[in-house]
Amino acid sequence: MRYNIIDQIFHLKSVCISKEENIRNELGLSPAEFRGIMAMVQGSDIPCSLLSRKMGLSVSRGSRVTDKLLKGGYLKLTRDKSDKRVISAALTDKGFSVQLKIHQMFEDCERMIMNKMTEDEIKALKRSLIKISDCIIDK
Repeated sequence: MRYNIIDQIFHLKSVCISKEENIRNELGLSPAEFRGIMAMVQGSDIPCSLLSRKMGLSVSRGSRVTDKLLKGGYLKLTRDKSDKRVISAALTDKGFSVQLKIHQMFEDCERMIMNKMTEDEIKALKRSLIKISDCIIDK
């Protein structure tokens, strides 16, 4: 049994990473491709440089991931009409479908947690998670 707060946090992180790996493996996505799909908003184009930042990657590495997502049929690219140097990305129907599937899997995980907790426990957990984040993240 783990009693130390940081041990609990790292254990939970490990469990969440494992769940994410299962989702990615089921969908055949690399970690970067997964982040790329999740960084997109359906119906919106974003510059590829911004997509790279949202994935936490350099522009050159982000470009390679974007190419993989393009080849996989998850993204489509368009050139900016006013600045031909700017290339924007948007989800294809296939990309949106995969993103929806990922969101559904996340919701299923959350539902499993919430079904085992009372409403008061859920509220307390949310407050605690926010407090922990505030303590750990430099503001």
